[in-house]
Amino acid sequence: MKNMFSFVGKGGVGKTTSAAALATKLSKRGKVLIISLDPAHNLGDVLSSELSEEPKEVAPNLWAAEPDIDNVIRNFTKDIAEEIKIHYKYLKVLNLDKLISVLELSPGVEEQALLEELVKFMKMDFDYLVVDHAPTGIAVRVLSLPSIMLMWLDSLINLRKEIVKRKEALAKLRGLKEEIEDPVLKILKEEKGKMEETDKIIKNPLSHSIYIVLNPEELPVLEGIRIKEMLGRAQLPFKAVVVNKYVEDEEATRWYKKILEAFAGVKVFRIPKFKKPPKGLDELNNVAEYIEVV
Repeated sequence: MKNMFSFVGKGGVGKTTSAAALATKLSKRGKVLIISLDPAHNLGDVLSSELSEEPKEVAPNLWAAEPDIDNVIRNFTKDIAEEIKIHYKYLKVLNLDKLISVLELSPGVEEQALLEELVKFMKMDFDYLVVDHAPTGIAVRVLSLPSIMLMWLDSLINLRKEIVKRKEALAKLRGLKEEIEDPVLKILKEEKGKMEETDKIIKNPLSHSIYIVLNPEELPVLEGIRIKEMLGRAQLPFKAVVVNKYVEDEEATRWYKKILEAFAGVKVFRIPKFKKPPKGLDELNNVAEYIEVV
C-alpha cells in the first residue's frame, strides 16, 4: 500500500459516497481497495455491487470489501481466548465460551478488533487504500490506538522483564540455567514491532490523508470541529474537509462560511446535493469531479 485515505464524520453525512467517489478517481492512477469499517455500512449499495469480507473487483483497478464487523469482533476475541488458553494451560477451569462473551463486551475490544482488520487490509497488495470509517468516536479511537498501545506495551514489557529477572535469579539459586526464554515477553516485543510499523504509517502525512465529511448544518459542523480537535491532539494527518449535500440557500451559505473559518489552512471540497443519492460507478464519477486527492 502506497497511500491510505480515511473518511471520518458524523453518521449520515455522506462518508461512504465521498470515499467511494475518491476511490473511483484514484482507480485512474493505480490499483485501489475501498473498505467499510462502519457497522451500518452501505458501501455495496453505493457501488451497486454485492460485497463480502474479501476484496471484490467492481471496476477496472477498483476493489471493494465490506467486513461483517460483528464477525470481526467475534473472531478477534476468540483468538485472544485461544492465546490465553495456550500460555496459561494451568488454568484448568478456564471456560473459553464464557471468556469470549466477557471479552466481546470489554471496553476497547471493538476498536482493537477494527484496528486489526484495518492492518490486514493495509498489508494487501494495492496502491491505494480508501477507508470508510465508523462514526466519529470509534474512528478516531481506532486511528489513535497504535500510539496508546505502544505506551501500554512499553509498560508491560518493562514489567515482564522484571518478572523474568526474578525467575532467573531464583533459577540461579537452584543451580539451574540462568537465562530464561520467556514466550510472553517475546509476544509483547513482536506486538510492539507491529504497532510501531502501523503507527508510523497512520501518522505519516506522506502516506495517510484524513478527510472530515460534514453537511452545511449546525450539528455536523460542530461535530466536524470536534473531530478536527481530536485529530490534532492525536497528531493524525487531517488534510481536507468534504462539505456534502450543499444547496444554495441562506442557511447552507452561513454554515459554509463557518466551515471556511473553522477549517482555515486545509482543503475544503464542496459536493452539491443531488436529486437522489448517487449510486453506481457512473454517478460516483460525477461526484468525483468535486473532490481531489490530497
